[in-house]
Amino acid sequence: MDLLMVRERATGRFVYTERLERRAGETAWEYVRRSVRREGRIRTRFDPEATEVIVGWGIGSVEDFLRANPEYRADGKPADRDSGGAAGHGE
Repeated sequence: MDLLMVRERATGRFVYTERLERRAGETAWEYVRRSVRREGRIRTRFDPEATEVIVGWGIGSVEDFLRANPEYRADGKPADRDSGGAAGHGE
């Protein structure tokens, strides 16, 4: 599962998220092509100066993405690993 996210540049807040999943019978190549087309459509919906589009490959939630990429956290601090915030999210 992959996650398509749109983040405000000024605040670091995520304003849009969408899960991308491979459909039954869809080849890996078909999935990649469909995902890239979807990302392109999302890019046209949001102001590129005010937002950034991020694709988290192999990520199931924004929380998982932020734990793996703490530089995208709004406060710039690493996630507290003892908080248990995303318990139960498996890969």
